[in-house]
Amino acid sequence: MLSPSTTIAVIAPDAGLRQSLAFALEVEGFQVLSYESWCAGHASAASSACTIIDSHEVHGNLDAQHKLLDSPSRFIMLADGMTPIPSKNTARILIKPFDGAELLRMVRDFAHLSHTTPAPVAT
Repeated sequence: MLSPSTTIAVIAPDAGLRQSLAFALEVEGFQVLSYESWCAGHASAASSACTIIDSHEVHGNLDAQHKLLDSPSRFIMLADGMTPIPSKNTARILIKPFDGAELLRMVRDFAHLSHTTPAPVAT
């Protein structure tokens, strides 16, 4: 069974982006579950330390928008520009192109929170 504190879900339509993120995270010791769409990956997102999601998968997808913004799940949204998200402790935004070190810092922060507190359960 995968440990929630070391498992990161990646949801992005672009295969190259998913592969790059998975490689960078796996080198740092994280287990990565990669998905092309919100529909395919949302269940894993709820039980992971955090979810990295490309904003292209959220735009126009009302189900993804509501479930991400209303749930206690931790997520990092990769955005091309300023994408408004609510100010809450479980959400971060990272503007593309992004610094890999900044992404890893965010993931480690969420993984640490996941290790010290119970994993959130999506409703």
